[in-house]
Amino acid sequence: MKRNAYNVPVHAPLFPDPFVPYECKDYVSLFAVVEANKEEVKQILSYTPFEYVNNKMVISISDFSNTDKISYMDCAMVVPVKYGEKYGGYYIYEYENNDAAIAAGRDLWGYPKKYAEITLAEKNGKIYGAAKKNGKVLLEMSSTLSEKIPKIDEPKTTPHFNIRTIPKPAGGILLQEIIERDTSPDFQLHEKAFTNIHLKMNSTATESLSLLEPLKVLGGGVIKGDFYATNENGWGKVLETIEFNQ
Repeated sequence: MKRNAYNVPVHAPLFPDPFVPYECKDYVSLFAVVEANKEEVKQILSYTPFEYVNNKMVISISDFSNTDKISYMDCAMVVPVKYGEKYGGYYIYEYENNDAAIAAGRDLWGYPKKYAEITLAEKNGKIYGAAKKNGKVLLEMSSTLSEKIPKIDEPKTTPHFNIRTIPKPAGGILLQEIIERDTSPDFQLHEKAFTNIHLKMNSTATESLSLLEPLKVLGGGVIKGDFYATNENGWGKVLETIEFNQ
């Protein structure tokens, strides 16, 4: 078959093929560690094979604009989970501003990515990030870099445990794959500072973020470094395939 035939995602993918390896030099991430509504976290996990660990959650806005294959920005909310005897992180919400990056994450590894306009900027000793969708602000985060705080206890959110769902053409689910992915061994940290974080979330008709409230912000900070998705760790690994009744 002609390699560039009009078919997706394998023969004419929206994203570069192969997508891995890729890298992002001078990656920057503004993050917050929060305690979320325990019952909502449990409710979200009830639809998954993952076990509840605690109600801590990491919220981040990250700048991947220097990525060599696809330039994008990312906003994510990750909760710690247990799968079998393994502990890691499950993405309950994730937004990006590039359809190619969205397609790569969803098609290859099952990240629950959706589109949003995302900004992250540092100026005059402050850093500010926001995610907006259809003109409405979903999330805002900011920090004054001089407002240092002691190191905080962060939940374990790697490796990532994702669910890639294959739907039936007539509705319903055909199968689900539980995929493990962990790029953290290859990340080269330049700087990590713990600071006070100001955080605000809003719901829209399609994004029920307010259900995670009340939120207690425990702290957060800024991470700077070089991100690598290598051939060794950048791909995902299928841990389990769940087939549904036909």
